Amino acid sequence: MITLLGSGNVATWIAQRFRDNSRFPITQVYSRSLEHAQTLAESLGAQAINDVRLLNADNQVFILSLADNAYEDVLPQLPFTMPAAFMTSGTVSCRCLANYSDSYGVIYPLQTFTKSQFMRGLTVPLCLESDYAGDRKELMWELARNLSPDCYEVSESQRARLHLAAVFACNFSNALYNVAYKLLKENDLPFKMLIPLLHQTVQKMKTLTPAEAQTGPAARRDMNVMHKQMESLDDPRYKEIYRLMSELIMDA
Repeated sequence: MITLLGSGNVATWIAQRFRDNSRFPITQVYSRSLEHAQTLAESLGAQAINDVRLLNADNQVFILSLADNAYEDVLPQLPFTMPAAFMTSGTVSCRCLANYSDSYGVIYPLQTFTKSQFMRGLTVPLCLESDYAGDRKELMWELARNLSPDCYEVSESQRARLHLAAVFACNFSNALYNVAYKLLKENDLPFKMLIPLLHQTVQKMKTLTPAEAQTGPAARRDMNVMHKQMESLDDPRYKEIYRLMSELIMDA
């Protein structure tokens, strides 16, 4: 039986994946917000708690899907040593669990989640890391395979680099989508007009490198178009982003 610590986006995806899973039932959900814990627990038929002192010591697996800055606060409050603990962080070292669990590791989902959406059918590569072998390691892999068939063994440094790459590829690009959204909204144009373009950009990555797939005025070194577009931007931050991104493209 599993205790899930966390009620955010990743925790919600895990809950959706393990719903009705008889091999790995989630019987308890912890969150600092009892309301959030209850929302997730009710979908699982699990117990909701907002005090780590109420954690069920009989459960065999503890999945920690906490904010990165919450581990140093939550871990010292644990009332017992966890039999097996797996964290989902992309950046926190799993060695922080060494004093709080008999065995521990990382199951990091390399995906973007939004809990207001149904995420059960998402393709999610899982990055697995542990410092032990044998049955304990096999438990982590079995747990991971029940979440996703797409599992990779990575080191701590590789996981950190994957997270950084994901920030550039996903978080930063999404921030640029928001800039595009605002530019279109200012001119009474719907953002959905860009969706086929964005879809095709991702599709090209299946057969081309990003450098090979690059198009646009900077790739063509069309300085006249670049100058006009940059001058049309009112926000100085957007001008600087345009300049830096164009230089990055031309230097690729």
